[in-house]
Amino acid sequence: MGAEKSQLSTPQRTAMLLIPARVHAPGHAPVTARVPRRSVATPKRVLSTKATSTDDVSLPTTDANAPSPKQPRVHLACPVCLTPFKAVNCQTCTKCNRSFPTESGIIDLCLDAGNAQGAYKEPPQKSGTKLFQNELISRVYENGWRQSFAWAGFPGEDEETAYAMEYMVGAWGGVVLDVSCGSGLFSRRFAASGKFATVVASDFSETMMTQTREYCLGDTRLRKMMTSEHSDDSPSLVFVKADVGRLPFASSSLDAVHAGAAMHCWPSPSAAVAEISRVLKPGGVFVASTFLDPTAIVGNDEMTQQLSGLFKDSGVGTGGAFNQFFSEMELRDLTTRMCGFEKKSFARKRNRQFIMFKVTKPSL
Repeated sequence: MGAEKSQLSTPQRTAMLLIPARVHAPGHAPVTARVPRRSVATPKRVLSTKATSTDDVSLPTTDANAPSPKQPRVHLACPVCLTPFKAVNCQTCTKCNRSFPTESGIIDLCLDAGNAQGAYKEPPQKSGTKLFQNELISRVYENGWRQSFAWAGFPGEDEETAYAMEYMVGAWGGVVLDVSCGSGLFSRRFAASGKFATVVASDFSETMMTQTREYCLGDTRLRKMMTSEHSDDSPSLVFVKADVGRLPFASSSLDAVHAGAAMHCWPSPSAAVAEISRVLKPGGVFVASTFLDPTAIVGNDEMTQQLSGLFKDSGVGTGGAFNQFFSEMELRDLTTRMCGFEKKSFARKRNRQFIMFKVTKPSL
């Protein structure tokens, strides 16, 4: 490996470390300028971090003359019985006989797909879940709403993409699920990076999924990724309406799952993280960003844990878009104690109430 690596020229090594700086919005010319991953991943704002470095990771090289390997497939499954479908374009379960529609390029794999609920009604949803099913919210999400997270210390979608790409470097070349993707801010960046064979954009909100697909249709490169030349292969950009608490994917079938600024809107984070653990391959990585509770600004979690508990029990600040806030200790225990991720794999980046963390599913 060392001899092979030393034969690469500096431009070749630099080219392998490129990720897109920005994906253009609909109606605007694409931004083709690229920046080195190393410079993007080191933001001007210094964040407190215990993250492991990826600077010493040897990245795979590609022989331009070699035949392209068969693209990894997305193994979609019935959300009722989890039986895998035979192909991406075939969503009829052979066991429970449920069929799930595809409308405007979005595969609906929620339990109520096709109005299957009939007269049945679910209990009222929590505010954070219900809010993002509003069409107006989906329209303004990228036009001020998401940018307002700067008040909590979120560094912005470009820097957050760079952090996530660092954490997911081991999944490059595989299948990544961007769950609770909202309007597709990160789905589009992951797809445009060219680092993943397949990107699945998924959200519970129909209006958010529609918005995600509209943005992708506005980008020529992404639009080409939304179709497959061969019926037995997966498109490299797939849209799936799904419930994070019942993910319609075969067990151990995904290389990475990303959830950007989403966990605080989930009705049951423990059920969702358990599902994420189920669908990840051994060695797969879960990367997420969310809001810490306001006591995180004071200092170390161990010092503020009691104060944090009192704050959350009071319910203050959890209305609107928030179902709940977290402490770092809660996120660590949720992922590595409750849901089986490796304890030593927990790494994070923090700034005030912003946290991005990654955990790895144990290898076989």
